[in-house]
Amino acid sequence: MNKKMLFTIITTSLLIVGCGKNDTTNSLQQNEKPSLEASTENNVTTESQEESISITTTTAAATAAGNTIDYKQYLKKTWIRNTDSDFPDNGGLSILISKIGEGKIQGEVSAVGNGPAYNIDSAEFEGTVNNDTAECQLVNDSRGNKGKIELLFKSDNTLEATITITGRSNDTVMSLPEGKFEFTPYNLKNIKGLELIKEQTFMVDLNSWGNVKFVSGKLTGGDHIPVVFYLTNEDGDILYNFYAALPYSIDVKAVSFQDVNKDGRKDIIIIVADNYDGATGDPIATVFLQEADGSFTNDYKLDQEINDSGNSKDISTIANYILSKF
Repeated sequence: MNKKMLFTIITTSLLIVGCGKNDTTNSLQQNEKPSLEASTENNVTTESQEESISITTTTAAATAAGNTIDYKQYLKKTWIRNTDSDFPDNGGLSILISKIGEGKIQGEVSAVGNGPAYNIDSAEFEGTVNNDTAECQLVNDSRGNKGKIELLFKSDNTLEATITITGRSNDTVMSLPEGKFEFTPYNLKNIKGLELIKEQTFMVDLNSWGNVKFVSGKLTGGDHIPVVFYLTNEDGDILYNFYAALPYSIDVKAVSFQDVNKDGRKDIIIIVADNYDGATGDPIATVFLQEADGSFTNDYKLDQEINDSGNSKDISTIANYILSKF
């Protein structure tokens, strides 16, 4: 499985797999700890909703109730353990299901320890789905452990997971916990200090994502005020977390959704401006290009080229500049 995405709720700096990493302060807000992408740029690649076929299988209980399981509702969400308070700042356990279809399932489970080290252990999982249960093997564990995970799809928007470690490596710094845990979707309401920027928050049709909400916001709980961007469903469950190398204390001036690299998929152009004392107020552009699997790539060098060349003044100028390169 392509490990491209998501432990999409902690910052990119916290999601480096391996030994613990001390939290640092940097002028770029990408080192802030707002939430997890699931995500970081090293997240599990999400499968498009069109490609991930919903398996509708009837359990005995569901048959009695006249209901069926729509597995698609479990995709493209970061599920967090319901006993983890102030996640991810206090660490926690999360699950991302990246693909489910034709009786098979793939995803990733990640555990993050408390600060300041924020040690992490993550493993991909793959297996089979039978009615309301998925039985999977853990593979590519970042600490070299072996094990299995069983998932139970429950009807009350919860996911139950039983994790068993069958073989331990010599790395004792961090490990996935063993036991039975309940998970709920990571939601905007779980993000401490999040202040929505309503005028830059929109419902948008983003190809394989379908009709989703693009959310702009600021994290106001700390000394630094970073901007954050998410894709969510109508209930506020976080489907994707964007990580932008932008300064602190900025205002979001414009957001546009259009294909700027001629691949038929909508990309995202964002314009921000500094608002702190002494700032020039010059517009700063950042661009996210949508990949075939629905993930988004930010090319920092492209952003820098746009801004340094003076082509960041408005959406049309930015789009034309990028289009000229493809």
